[in-house]
Amino acid sequence: MIICKSGTELSFMRKAERVDSETDHFLAEHIEPSITTGELDHLADRYIRSQGAVPSFKGYNGFPASICASVNEQLVHGFPGKRKLNKGDIIAKTRQFTMSHAIRQYIENPNRGIPEQGPRLKTGMVLAIELMVHIGSRHVGALEDNWTVVTVNVASRARNEQAVAVTTDGMDIFTKLSA
Repeated sequence: MIICKSGTELSFMRKAERVDSETDHFLAEHIEPSITTGELDHLADRYIRSQGAVPSFKGYNGFPASICASVNEQLVHGFPGKRKLNKGDIIAKTRQFTMSHAIRQYIENPNRGIPEQGPRLKTGMVLAIELMVHIGSRHVGALEDNWTVVTVNVASRARNEQAVAVTTDGMDIFTKLSA
C-alpha cells in the first residue's frame, strides 16, 4: 500500500530529515581513528535530542541504538558498539529505509525495465532512494543480530541515501542541506 502524505505531514518529514542530515554533518566532525561506533551513537542521540527531536531507530522492532553504524563490510543496519574505527574505514550512518526495487533493477540490469509498469508517482509520495553498490562478491548475509547486512569478499563499496517527496512543483529532496 502506498500512502500519499498531506502537506502538513510532508512538512514534519522535511524537518525530521533536516535534523537527520545535520546529524550526519555533526558526526562527521567527530569521526576519527579510535572512536567507537557506540560513542558515535551516543553523540548522535544527544545531538538529535538537542534539536527537539527523538531518534526514530531507537526501539524500532527492538533496534538498540539511535543510529545504524555500518563499517566496511557492513552494508546497512550495523549495531553501534565497541568497534573502533581505523584510518581508512568506511562508515555509513543510515536511516530506516530500504533500496527501491527499480533502482536495484537498474544497477543490476541497466535498460531492462518494463515501460509503464508499477505505480505512477503522485503528489505526496515519499521515496527512500538508497543505493548500495559494491565491487567483489555479490553475496550478502546477515549477522546474528538479524539486522546487520554484510558483504562477502568486497573490494570496494559505495552507499548513498536520499529521501525525496513528490510535490505539485516536482521533487523535494529532504536530505539536501542548503548552503
